[in-house]
Amino acid sequence: MRRTLATRFAALTLAMSAFVLASCGSDSSGPPPTSSQTPAKSTPSTSETGSALPRIDLPVQKDETVEGLVDVDGHDIYARCSGTGAPTVIYFTGWAPDPSKLAVSAIQGIESVDQGRHRICSYERRNTGRSETVKGTQMPEDIVAEVDGVLDALGENGPFVLLGASFGGLVAGAYAVTYPDRTSGILLLDSSIPDDYVIDESHGFTGMCLEANREADAWESLEKIDNCRLAKWAYDRRDQEPDVPLIYLAAQDASDRGAADDPIRKAFVERWSPGIWELVSSPHWMDEADPNLVVQNLERVITLGN
Repeated sequence: MRRTLATRFAALTLAMSAFVLASCGSDSSGPPPTSSQTPAKSTPSTSETGSALPRIDLPVQKDETVEGLVDVDGHDIYARCSGTGAPTVIYFTGWAPDPSKLAVSAIQGIESVDQGRHRICSYERRNTGRSETVKGTQMPEDIVAEVDGVLDALGENGPFVLLGASFGGLVAGAYAVTYPDRTSGILLLDSSIPDDYVIDESHGFTGMCLEANREADAWESLEKIDNCRLAKWAYDRRDQEPDVPLIYLAAQDASDRGAADDPIRKAFVERWSPGIWELVSSPHWMDEADPNLVVQNLERVITLGN
């Protein structure tokens, strides 16, 4: 049975914005790769702009490839799942600076390299891509409940391997501390983390928590997310982090992060079981630029978790 938003909010309370750097707020991705897989059953839907979009027919059959809109507590979210192997991988895309950032398209290069060995699911956050636009600033509870709602609707039960790219790493971190029992491993791609709140604090709140930056993120950006609030929210729940493996792939090009911040990020990685920090030659947006590297490390995380 699908959980209502209120129920999930209650779970969030019982279980217990991202440090979006210049690069995380403006991921420079090339044209998204295409996939050879064709989505299975879907029915057309019309978006607010008048364009026809597929709607996923529910319930989704086991191992079925699906792509399209799914209702999550009254909001249309664009999602996709493909592949057959366990555990299911959940992809969290980087910050969307404009409507051209399509998370479901960005992941398909990784799907192609993986060749269906794992079930891979992705979605486009509200206000981004082909998902519904909502008014006002999204709260941390909204962001995590949206993920849970998508997975619930598509019949994905977990536990999941969380794949976070750039800003998506913070969303993955928030999900992990909210649903530790549904998280079996984490792979972060040069990503934001909950401890970025500490990094910002150590810099005198001149980054994401600077009032002007918070207002820009929460009200003026496409995403409408208060990154400072989200980072602190997840950081304050760090005692709920699951006892699972985590691999952090850090781009040698520090993406304006600065070497002075690495000790805090490494300390975050060391909290996991095990936590592995590696510098790689791939660029910040390695989810699209280097899908082979990503799939290799997904296999590592899965093996470590078994």
